[in-house]
Amino acid sequence: MNRFIKISSFVLLIVAFNIYNGNTQQQYNYEDLDKYISEATEKFEVPGLAVGIIKNGEIVFEKAYGYKNIETQVKVDIETIFGIASCTKAFSAACLGILADEGKINWDDKVIDHFPEFQMYDPYITKEFRIDDLLCHRSGLITFDGDLLWYGSDYDRKEIVRRIRYRKNEHDFREKFGYQNVMYIAAGELIEEVSGKTWDEFVQEKIFEPLNMTSTSTTNSGFTENMNIASPHIDGKPLEFLNYDNCGPAASINTSVDDLLKWVELMLNKGVYKDDTIFSEKEYYTLTSPHTIINAGPGEKINGTHFYSYGLGWFIYDYQGRKIIQHGGGLPGFHSKVVFIPEDSLGYVILANQLSGLVPAIDKKILDFFVLKPEKKDEAKDWASIYLQGKKKQEERKMTKEIEKLESRISGTEPSLELKNYTGISKDKMYGTAEIKLENDQLHLTLLPSKKLLTSKMEHWQNNIFRIQFNDPFLPEGFVSFKIDRTIGVDHFTIDLENPDFHFYKLKFKKVER
Repeated sequence: MNRFIKISSFVLLIVAFNIYNGNTQQQYNYEDLDKYISEATEKFEVPGLAVGIIKNGEIVFEKAYGYKNIETQVKVDIETIFGIASCTKAFSAACLGILADEGKINWDDKVIDHFPEFQMYDPYITKEFRIDDLLCHRSGLITFDGDLLWYGSDYDRKEIVRRIRYRKNEHDFREKFGYQNVMYIAAGELIEEVSGKTWDEFVQEKIFEPLNMTSTSTTNSGFTENMNIASPHIDGKPLEFLNYDNCGPAASINTSVDDLLKWVELMLNKGVYKDDTIFSEKEYYTLTSPHTIINAGPGEKINGTHFYSYGLGWFIYDYQGRKIIQHGGGLPGFHSKVVFIPEDSLGYVILANQLSGLVPAIDKKILDFFVLKPEKKDEAKDWASIYLQGKKKQEERKMTKEIEKLESRISGTEPSLELKNYTGISKDKMYGTAEIKLENDQLHLTLLPSKKLLTSKMEHWQNNIFRIQFNDPFLPEGFVSFKIDRTIGVDHFTIDLENPDFHFYKLKFKKVER
C-alpha cells in the first residue's frame, strides 16, 4: 500500500511539473505580432504608433512604427513622448490612494470636509459626495458633461470646478455610470487642499520620480522641436499642440511607452516597484475593484463579457475567464491604451498620434495573442479588418447624414432681422460668454472662454439659423439657431453641433448686451 502511494505521488509530481513547465515555456510568435501591427498601422493610415508589452516581470515586446510627424518623416521610437489623455486618471486615483495610506483621507470622507469650495447643482449631492464618488463616474452628470469648460478654454482648474455647479444632474446621484472629466479635475484640487502640493507636484514626487519616469510630464507647455515628441494628427495632418493644463488630473500626462511600462509593472506588483512601495496592496485592491456597474451586454454570447465596471481610475471587465483592468485615452490627435491582467502577469501599452480604430484593434489582437488557449488560436479574429469595416460604415453613415441635411434645407428664406441686430454679447450661465460681431457684412461668432478654437464665420442657412465651422479641425460644422422675440429681437441662441465629446446642445446663450 505504501509503495502504491509513493508511486502515485511520483506520477502526480511528474504530471504537475509537465503542466507547469508547459505553461511557463509557452512560445509566442512575436514576429507575427510585429508584422500584424505594422500592417495594421499602414491600413489605418495612422502616422505613428508605439507598443510595449511586459510579461512575467520582463519586457518581451517594445516596438515603434511610423512617424512622429508625417511631414518631417522623423520616425517614432520607444522613448517618443505621446499625450496619453484619460490614461492620466489612474495616476490621479493612485495619488489619492497614497494619501489614504498616509492617513490623510478616507475614501468615504465627504469631499466638502477637505475641499469646502466643491459644489454640485443639488445641495444634497454636494453634502453627500464622497471622495471615491469623484473617481468612479456616478455623480449623476452624463458622460462628458461640462467638458466644454476646459476644452481650449482660459479657465483654470478652480474655475472649471466652480462652474460645474450650474449644470443640473440628469440622473440621480449614484444611479448610473456617467464618464466625468470635471470630477477628476476636482479630485486634483482636493489633492492640493489635503497635501499642500499641486496635483502636478504630487504626482511628480510620489509616482514619476520613484518610478524613474524621466520623460513623463503633466504639461506640454515646455515642448520644443528638438525633443522626442510625437505630433498630434487629424486625418493625417499634424496639428499644433493644444494645452491641457486646466484638465490636468483628468487628461494632461505626456509620456513614452518605455516610461509607461514602469507604471504597468507597478500595477502588476500591486503598488510595489523595485522593492519600493508606492502604495499599499490594500489601496491597490481599492483602485481595481468594481465601484460602478456598467451594462456589459449579453454574457452568454461567444467571447461575451459577463461583467463590466469602473473602479477608481480603471475599467474592469472579464475576457476569456480573465479579469482585465484597463483604461483608454483619446484627445484630438492622440489615442492611448493601458492594460494589465494580474493572473497572467501581463500588461501592455499602446500609444498613437491620431485617433482611429487602430488602438482598440491592436488592444484586442494582443489580448487574443496571449489569452486565447492554444486550441482556440484559430478562432482569433482579424480585429484590424473588423475595425476598418466599422470605419467604412461610419464614413458611409456620415455621407448619408450630409445628404439628408442638404435635402432638408429650406431654400429661399431670409433672416428675420437685419444682420446687425444679431450682434452683441450673450451668456450661458455655466459656460460663460459669447460674442457675435458684424464685419464686412459677415457675422462672426466667438465663444470667448475658448476664443482661439471656438470662433467662426456665420453663413445663413435658413430662417434664423446660421451655419458655423469653428477653427478647431477636430469639430464638424454646426448650426446656430436664434430665438426671436417680437419686442426685443434676439432673446437667445443655441448651438447644434453633433459631437459625442462636447455637449454644445446644452448651452443656451441669453443675450445680455445689444
